[in-house]
Amino acid sequence: MTLQDHIRITFWVSILTIIAMGSVIGIVLPLQGAIFPNLGAFAALIMPIHGIRVLCAWLYGWWSVVYLFISNVATALFYWLIASNAPHIEFTYERLIAWALVSVVAIISLRVVNLAGLEITSITERIDNKTWRQLILIAVISSVLNSLGHTFIFSGQFVAVGERNAILSYIIGDTLGTVVCFAVLIVLFRFVRLRMTIS
Repeated sequence: MTLQDHIRITFWVSILTIIAMGSVIGIVLPLQGAIFPNLGAFAALIMPIHGIRVLCAWLYGWWSVVYLFISNVATALFYWLIASNAPHIEFTYERLIAWALVSVVAIISLRVVNLAGLEITSITERIDNKTWRQLILIAVISSVLNSLGHTFIFSGQFVAVGERNAILSYIIGDTLGTVVCFAVLIVLFRFVRLRMTIS
């Protein structure tokens, strides 16, 4: 790929991440705060950004680490400029490590699954229900890594919630978020196919 390709991919991954974070800040966290006030804002119970991570790792391999890390920084800058009180955007040492963590968990999970003998359907092949199920498996595995990593990085901040609840909330949020992300994509794909059929 050329430098322009990398810049274009980074741009679109960043835009999608910003939109997904906007849905978390504007919809998920307010509802979550009303229903589960003790959970706090450390882990959203629906985190569609995780679906973006999985898809990015599947499509671009190890380059996804670069794209995702830059998109995390870009998202933080964007929301820092428009809403300085938004969660997940503090520029701290722990947050930088967390951004690095979420940038690698999906590709590591994908490679581990490949080494175990499960080949995920290539993007050049037909994307069907099996493909989505395989990617959700990657999402669950990477979510476990993500939750364990976040618990280690922010262990001092989970005292009120309890580490088990924090780990569980990360796994639930990442997995549900991935399902929501994929559902939106499936609807979009069907809409595009319908438009192409009509045309």
